[in-house]
Amino acid sequence: MVKPHKGFTLIEMLVTMVLLSSIILIGSSAYSLFSKRWDGQLGKFDQATQKVRDLMLVHEVLDTMIPYIVSGSDNKPGIFFEGNRNGFVGVSTKSIFDKEYQSVIRLSVVQRSDFTFDVVYEEKPMIADVLRSTQESLQFPETLVLFKGVNAPKFEYFGWSSIEDKSGVEDLVPPKPPQWLPSYNAMNLPFPPEKVRFVFEAEGAQYELRANLAPGVPGLVSRYSGPRLRQRDDEGKSTKPKPEDDCYC
Repeated sequence: MVKPHKGFTLIEMLVTMVLLSSIILIGSSAYSLFSKRWDGQLGKFDQATQKVRDLMLVHEVLDTMIPYIVSGSDNKPGIFFEGNRNGFVGVSTKSIFDKEYQSVIRLSVVQRSDFTFDVVYEEKPMIADVLRSTQESLQFPETLVLFKGVNAPKFEYFGWSSIEDKSGVEDLVPPKPPQWLPSYNAMNLPFPPEKVRFVFEAEGAQYELRANLAPGVPGLVSRYSGPRLRQRDDEGKSTKPKPEDDCYC
């Protein structure tokens, strides 16, 4: 005797479909939450990696800054470096955006509407032309924001405020050791600062970015000044500069 096959009742089918739908809904919600968290963590990791890379490149550029000679407003030669507590501008032998050229660089802070600051690196690779004078209008086509929303930013410069402080005055006043200064204008001095320091606060911690600058060469500025150039006598023959024209400051 063959027994008839008993199928599922409508109630059993409905219960099964409800359970299966619930499992699918829970699984898809869990996967969506996991995917969002994973993307967020991966995105933060990528951002942190990019920030570290940018900082390493900027630090390399700062460490290769040089005493670059330009003419000032009075047409006298000087070293192109100027800085205050908000930032500085100078010349480096390296470039982040075009590695084959020297570049004019500027590292500074820009205040935001909430009174915090962004740390901005700007660069002008000297591709088409070189910097010759402080009177030239500088346009920085390349910009890189290193930090956002920092507090209490401050730049300082390790060096001397005058020639007398560095070299002394004959046998009367001895030379002074270098110190951290709030501002520095190398156009008024024949030497650049030895170091640059930038401190700031972010997320409750204090950070410091420091770079060593290339030392100035003794007599570098005087080589570009008028009296230092080779002179001509009445017969047109070249003569050496006079001893008093030499400068080793």
